[in-house]
Amino acid sequence: MPQQAVAVAPPAGVEEALQRIAVIAESPVQKRAAHALWGRQLDAPTILRDRSTGMSWRSDPATGAALAVVLRKDQPPANTCIDVEGAPHVTLLLPLPTDSSALAALYWHEQWHCIQTGLGLPASEGNTAHLDSEAGRTWLRLEMRALARALATRDDAQARKHLAAALRFRALRGGAGAPGTDALAEEAKLERNEGLAEYTGRSVAAAAAQADGVAAVVDALAKAESSESFVRSAAYATGPAYGMLLDRWSPGWRSALSAGTSLPALLADRIRIGPANIDVAHVGQRYGMDQVRAEERARAEERERRSAALRVRLLGEDAVRFPLKQPALSFDPRSLFPLDSVGTVYTPVTVRDEWGELTADSGGLLSPDWSQISVGGGAIQGCNASWTGPGWKLELEPGWRFSRLPSGWQLTKEDPLQCSK
Repeated sequence: MPQQAVAVAPPAGVEEALQRIAVIAESPVQKRAAHALWGRQLDAPTILRDRSTGMSWRSDPATGAALAVVLRKDQPPANTCIDVEGAPHVTLLLPLPTDSSALAALYWHEQWHCIQTGLGLPASEGNTAHLDSEAGRTWLRLEMRALARALATRDDAQARKHLAAALRFRALRGGAGAPGTDALAEEAKLERNEGLAEYTGRSVAAAAAQADGVAAVVDALAKAESSESFVRSAAYATGPAYGMLLDRWSPGWRSALSAGTSLPALLADRIRIGPANIDVAHVGQRYGMDQVRAEERARAEERERRSAALRVRLLGEDAVRFPLKQPALSFDPRSLFPLDSVGTVYTPVTVRDEWGELTADSGGLLSPDWSQISVGGGAIQGCNASWTGPGWKLELEPGWRFSRLPSGWQLTKEDPLQCSK
């Protein structure tokens, strides 16, 4: 049982939200569909988390009543799977999606994260900063357009041509990564992680609605093009696309997955197709290459301006730097902004560590090794355990002090200075 589960009158809407989750979790159709995909029960208990109040809720297994739950401080609110007293639990943020299919997709996405390690597919975050570059974004958008065409047509010959184009655009992206890195191998990590989770969510949601999930994935590929950042979010679109193409041409493919599998490579191998040596200039026109290139050129110019401003704010003398030892993060995967080799800007982001909790709505720069996060300095106010700065707030754990030293603002492990009266 989650720690300190107690009966407390829940806010309006919590009990209804728990009932909506129960309908999905107990649906025979959805349970069978999830089990058919992975040969396992996806039945981790669910905890709802309210970011605005900091409270969490679950259903009493005996009565169905809403029970308040106190989770560990190193478990920030997020849609995810967490360990609670040795058992996996799905956590979902309130408010839940209003659309039933969207909620089912989210629920089964997070349930998959609770079983992935047991499937031999441990969570792994790839370094896909290259997907924010002009070349990386251009070839990715063209790949997604070709994948959508391959999914949408029932003509296998045409679908294979679109897939060959998609694989070619992907291959061209292979050189967009940082020197010494395998860009496509890094992308494959995220597709095994978030891509397979999203594939699971969409597949089970489609079974629940007695619908063809392909149409929803084609729509998701089109919507993905407007994403502010592809750095971590691209796999949410490409993963389900490759998964459903594998369903079409290679049933049973899931049994061949391992911790090193690339979904595109697995598909290419199963149907004996590769990134053909196509005339990119000619074939690219089928997918609007000139338009995509023009849009990405303009975005790259704007990105340079934004990058310069972020460097001044987050790397300048006024920047405040917080050390990290075992950080737990909550963030929006659609808004990551790589700042070259110095790290990635997460906007917004909440970070918990031994010293307390930092919430930066205006963004924070996380170092590549996650050993430090930087936020903007300037007008900083507070005392004792509570502090605020431009676009951020800090809540300290007991025994920690935040103070300005000659070298700048620093955290030290000592009792805080008391507020002057």
